[in-house]
Amino acid sequence: MLSIFQSLFISCVESVDLEEQDTPSLLVIEASLTDEMKTQQVRLTRSFGFETDSVPVETRAEVSILTDVGEAYTFSHTGDGVYSSTQQFAIVPDRTYELMITTPEGTMYRSTPEKLPGIASIDNLYAERDRNSIGTDGVFVYLDGTPQTNDAQYYRYEYEETYKVIAPEWTPRDFLLTDYDPCPVPIQYNLEIVPRTEEQQTCYKTVPSTRVLQNDVTTLADPAILKYPVRFLGATDFMIRHRYSILVRQFVQSAEAFSYFQSLNDFSATESVFNSVQPGFLTGNIQAVNRDEAPVIGFFEVTSVQEARLFFNFEDIFPELEQPPYITNCVPTSSPEAHPSFCAPMPPSTCPQSIVELVNLGLIAYISPNDEGLGTCPGTYAYVKRECGDCTVLGSNIVPEFWIE
Repeated sequence: MLSIFQSLFISCVESVDLEEQDTPSLLVIEASLTDEMKTQQVRLTRSFGFETDSVPVETRAEVSILTDVGEAYTFSHTGDGVYSSTQQFAIVPDRTYELMITTPEGTMYRSTPEKLPGIASIDNLYAERDRNSIGTDGVFVYLDGTPQTNDAQYYRYEYEETYKVIAPEWTPRDFLLTDYDPCPVPIQYNLEIVPRTEEQQTCYKTVPSTRVLQNDVTTLADPAILKYPVRFLGATDFMIRHRYSILVRQFVQSAEAFSYFQSLNDFSATESVFNSVQPGFLTGNIQAVNRDEAPVIGFFEVTSVQEARLFFNFEDIFPELEQPPYITNCVPTSSPEAHPSFCAPMPPSTCPQSIVELVNLGLIAYISPNDEGLGTCPGTYAYVKRECGDCTVLGSNIVPEFWIE
């Protein structure tokens, strides 16, 4: 979540103070072009207050990139405020790039000319068991890298985590409810126990990073990146219960970009740094060229990028420990199969919701006949919370293309 700043952090960045109730809709620009040959993207949104539930997007702007040798790359809106280049291209060394944006209202924005700040490799991405600063046993994901050019001194990191989810109380059969009508007396329904028709035992969940990670090697005698801590996961973290993977992307930044993102990190919470507006705001290397009062939030960055992926299993790191606990309690229970009519007066009841009602709401998964009389009001079948018997509640049953066992 974007916090808005009260003071300047480098001489080329200006700060403007505004009363929150008078804050205009500011253009918010997320633009990081890389040296990868790909469809490059720029995202345009509008600032919003805390009372707004969704991010307003800018959908009808004109977006282009100009180079110092006369090349022009145009972008078109492809949804959700994202503008994609109409042709693939890569940022190349010793060439400068400028971002040009014209909004539907005719306001023109232009960035300063930017060039590739340097190149660096990722030499190793690895996991080591250790304790963090507060003594928690866990695993660190470390990165080693080497500058390939002398001007590679500032770094930003993003990561994306993917982990395996195995439903601990999965069974090959599940409830099927049809012809359900809760109004008649008695209610109408057809509840069957049928074979599952899709994979619901093993799934995969992918989560992007929400932090700004940066590394400055300018004060080091050796500018190599050694054992940079990208991520720490405690030994009881659900994500590493089975198999875990992390994709790390390393961006080489200019000094100006590093300072800008560092300030965003200092004042941001755990969500995207481009979300909400509070009094005052920070501008970067983009400004309006035809209107005096058209402030903008964002920084146009050109950067080189390297990426590496790591996999490990829980037992690889913690061979003597039990697996981390599942994300929720998965104790089987039961309740009455049916319930009184919803359309007739119902006497008070101390029993939990009926099986039919819980199945209709998608809240439970079948375990077995309730032969052991489970539950305070035992019913026909034993069940667990849906996520205990159906992994698709927590992730996707499609194996990621990059996944290896």
